[in-house]
Amino acid sequence: MQHTECATCGRKLKDKKSIERGYGPVCYEKHLQAIEEEFERNQMTIYDVIEGESHV
Repeated sequence: MQHTECATCGRKLKDKKSIERGYGPVCYEKHLQAIEEEFERNQMTIYDVIEGESHV
């Protein structure tokens, strides 16, 4: 799919790579950072799992 405007800020996309991914370079970096931060927030350690187990 070819995009002509950035999905985040709406600016016109100029280079081929930006057009293919749908984000300008600055917005794309911010998008990746947000995904990474969300991933980190959703991670559990083994200790989280052990503490969450019910001991019957």
